[in-house]
Amino acid sequence: MGIQDRDYYREGPSFLDRVGQQGATVWLVAITCGVFFGQMFSGLDRSPLVQIGAYDPKLILEGEVWRLLTACFLHAGIGHIFFNMLILYWAGQRLEDLYGAREFVFFYLIAGVVANLAFLAVQLAGLADMGAAIGASGAVIATLIVFACHYPHVRVRLWFFIPMPVWVLAVLALAGDIVFALNSVVGQARWSQTAHFVHLGGAVFGLLYYQSGWRFSSIFVRAPKARVRPKLRIVAPPAEERMPEPVGAPVEAAPKPAAKPASGPADEQLEAKLDAVLEKVSKYGQESLTPEEREILVKASELYKKRRK
Repeated sequence: MGIQDRDYYREGPSFLDRVGQQGATVWLVAITCGVFFGQMFSGLDRSPLVQIGAYDPKLILEGEVWRLLTACFLHAGIGHIFFNMLILYWAGQRLEDLYGAREFVFFYLIAGVVANLAFLAVQLAGLADMGAAIGASGAVIATLIVFACHYPHVRVRLWFFIPMPVWVLAVLALAGDIVFALNSVVGQARWSQTAHFVHLGGAVFGLLYYQSGWRFSSIFVRAPKARVRPKLRIVAPPAEERMPEPVGAPVEAAPKPAAKPASGPADEQLEAKLDAVLEKVSKYGQESLTPEEREILVKASELYKKRRK
């Protein structure tokens, strides 16, 4: 046995392999933090990154539409990015498991753009100042709202101390944004530096996404064509190659097939649904599955584990 065959010499997964195993949520957090470090080393709010990518309604109307998206990766300070990335990491991973990595990335980026578009519409209507803005709050609020719709009774701690269900946290956040947004319209809270209309735009988008069942990955990504498998057919051997049966040979009784365990109607319905889900996976891939279809896979897995015991 050579030294390469010994356990202590064998190499584990490479760094690139470990990086590739990280989910889309981790990558979104890492990219946003990387951009923020670039801001810190180049002047923070006076950074060239902010000058090029911040949300600015006047420049957007002049054609710099990329600012609707790039502003979501810029932040004004440590506290600003900390709470945004904390919510994104906590809620985003659960939604990524539910919807798939590709669908969650589409949802997050589109939510940020839609939230900024809602802010632009409010500004053009004269309900808010034509000021600039940065931050991922619109997309993060949309993520929190969808998470609260799926898992309303998950316990969280407000400011790390006050325990409450996540739906209560979502309601409190929305209520605060509505109050500050209305006060800013009547001129009583112009001092607030938070773009509350961006939060509200993201929240409305999250509710619409949950209620409508939109799937952006099916719109922007073409499903691969299903592979047509050739049908199998039975070919009988030529007559001269068939072996004649010996005369008078005792005929053995064919072995009886083993009795299958009885399965109830619920199991049969689950297996029928599972067949349809597996066929969809073979045609369009796992990213095309809805949350309900993913739950069918989980239930079927648990059923087959019980049968093996």
